[in-house]
Amino acid sequence: MTFSLNRLLAIAGKEWKDSVKNPQILLMAGMPIVFSILMKGQSSLSEGNTLDRFTVPVMIAIAVVGAFVQALMISEEKEKNTLRALMLSPASPVEVLLGKSAMTTVYTIAVMIVCMLITGIPAINIGYLVLFILLLLVIFMALGTSIGLISRTASETSIVGLPILLFFVFGPIFAPGLKVSFVMDVIGFIPSYHFMEGLSSIAQDEGMGELWLSLGNLLVWVVLSTLLVLFIYRGKRFDK
Repeated sequence: MTFSLNRLLAIAGKEWKDSVKNPQILLMAGMPIVFSILMKGQSSLSEGNTLDRFTVPVMIAIAVVGAFVQALMISEEKEKNTLRALMLSPASPVEVLLGKSAMTTVYTIAVMIVCMLITGIPAINIGYLVLFILLLLVIFMALGTSIGLISRTASETSIVGLPILLFFVFGPIFAPGLKVSFVMDVIGFIPSYHFMEGLSSIAQDEGMGELWLSLGNLLVWVVLSTLLVLFIYRGKRFDK
């Protein structure tokens, strides 16, 4: 089975048409923007929290617009039985998954840009910043796709998937206050924690050790989450 750009574009085009008819997507896209405005307006934030004011809305955009919207749209297609037809079509898994991720990726990037214009971009290396954002986006898109493939209905996606994704975002922010070693051990492995730690190490010029540790964690998550999607996709493709 050879890769076909025409098939990929056709799938992406269908996703675009479905997305513009779905008001939930516009609602989800507005959440990170509203959060950015709220964080920007908090005069109590100290100068030292400028990086958090940038990273938190970006992570929310990736989790909600990228991962959750992706999961929601896939689960809705499962309910309509159109996803299975697509799985059994001549399109390869790569074409299907990339085609379904294209629209969500565009929405997520657009929302992140708006959030960045509101909060401002911290004075750190832009190359590393873009790299960390892209890696986290790939991870969350893969997680969102996996949640959508596993969920039986769209409501199940909301009930189960959204809390998991929000844990990935807010866990690294609030977990340290709990002072529970087991919780911190779990938080210390998730990608959003290393996204924040990596950017913090760049901003504070803490050396390459912490940077490479965070980058390595994100790369491992990229590989694992991608393999998970392919495994679930192949299993669902041949389910009766």
